[in-house]
Amino acid sequence: MNRTTKALLCTGLVMASLAVPEMAAASRYSASTDTNADVLDYLENNKRSARTNAIADEQKQLIHDAFEMRKNLRDPLDPNKNVPVALEGDELFYDQHTGDFYATGSVNITSLDAQRFQTEEVKGNLENTEINVPGKGHVVQITPGQAKIVVDGYKIQYNYTKKTGKMEDVSGKIDHQYIKGKRIEMYPDKIIVYDGYLTKCSAEHPDYRSTASKIEIYPGDRMVCYDVKFWLADVPVFSAKKHTTRLDKDEDVIEMPRIGYNHDDGWWLSKDFNFYLTKNLYLNTEFIYTGKYGFHSHGAVVYENNLGKFELMTGYYESSNNKWIKKAPSFRYTKSIPLSDTPFTVSLKYERGHWSQNNIHSMHTYYGLTLSHAPIDLGGNHKLDLSTTYSVTDESANHSRIKGMGYAALLRRDVDDRWSYYTRYSYTQANNRNSVFDYDLDNYSRKLSAGFSYKINARDRVLVGTAFDMSNYTLADMDVYWFHDFHCLQLISRYRAKRHQVNFTLQFNPW
Repeated sequence: MNRTTKALLCTGLVMASLAVPEMAAASRYSASTDTNADVLDYLENNKRSARTNAIADEQKQLIHDAFEMRKNLRDPLDPNKNVPVALEGDELFYDQHTGDFYATGSVNITSLDAQRFQTEEVKGNLENTEINVPGKGHVVQITPGQAKIVVDGYKIQYNYTKKTGKMEDVSGKIDHQYIKGKRIEMYPDKIIVYDGYLTKCSAEHPDYRSTASKIEIYPGDRMVCYDVKFWLADVPVFSAKKHTTRLDKDEDVIEMPRIGYNHDDGWWLSKDFNFYLTKNLYLNTEFIYTGKYGFHSHGAVVYENNLGKFELMTGYYESSNNKWIKKAPSFRYTKSIPLSDTPFTVSLKYERGHWSQNNIHSMHTYYGLTLSHAPIDLGGNHKLDLSTTYSVTDESANHSRIKGMGYAALLRRDVDDRWSYYTRYSYTQANNRNSVFDYDLDNYSRKLSAGFSYKINARDRVLVGTAFDMSNYTLADMDVYWFHDFHCLQLISRYRAKRHQVNFTLQFNPW
């Protein structure tokens, strides 16, 4: 037997099959605004993405160690062989004839592709690529294109060639989710977690979580949970026998409702769902309860492919200025087409359906064609966005037609990592004075909006947006937003200064 404290072995000791896809991207934020403050939505979305994709210090160290291993290789890598693995331990026994090995005391097994296994005792065989841990093991992975993993587990058995194994009493983090499970089974095409839970809340006792008797993870495709329950603290919110989440879409694995308050609706509670029938066909629904209007909901059958996005919608929809419209039903088509190698993009939008509002009923038809230019770099971190739109809106209620050209010019700048500002001038033919419905329309056509964002600290940011009616040269709206991150919650407050109204939204971690 050979006895050593460190060895570099070209073998299959790789934790690759632990990999699962990016489970859930950060939920996208979209501002509710009449001041075009949504042009700075990227600040919130970039922050959410950064928190979603943040890696632990030990993962950073693993990247460094894997890089050092690559620099110190004596021979070129053989693509037909498994990546090299470094074994370290206080006591390491290895039989070169049988391939058996046994290691104890601060054991580290580090692969060249940034995967690490740590334990106090391990045995296995390098020829048949088997490993067995009788006690506790710690797994770290930061391999490009695979899941980011930091988990602890017990009684680990794994075969690296067959990519099959199991682990008991697992806890830690896989990609964006903190997990716990009584047992995990690993196969080439899936991972199964038994009696486990998922959450984005890192607290020892999470504010919210999703539990299931079995969780099936199919890399790059979907995750299926059985006997699933969604919890707020120790209170069950709702349950389902089976729940499927797309892993190749922008979906949240943990689905919790949002709550809030605004002057027009009073207190409200909302929850949206996506039910996928096929990869490109799904049902999107949202349920809303408001203190003033009671229960509202809407739903849409959505199909997306290379030809565009097709939606058949029905139900109640609310605009950013808290105006409700009922569509029963309405069909909408949208498509964006880049013009070859030019900086221009053509966007098409068509919608036709039965709309109702305040006892007004009309067959609403909209045609829109927009030509936009890619952001123009003006230097000094200034970006200029230009677009022009030709639109037609027909209403059967009064046989009206509003048509013509519109345009918009937006100048924005990120001064540094704290300050950003924008200025936008636009003209639209339609406004709520010449239209049958006031849904998602201003009182005027010529609009100048401007605002800025300031990040106070890592948890707090303020945003101020203003809108001017350029036909009458008056201040039309002024909104002040405050974003505050709690440990597992986010509060977004909005003060509408011209209207002396306070709105807020409270939601669980959207990252």
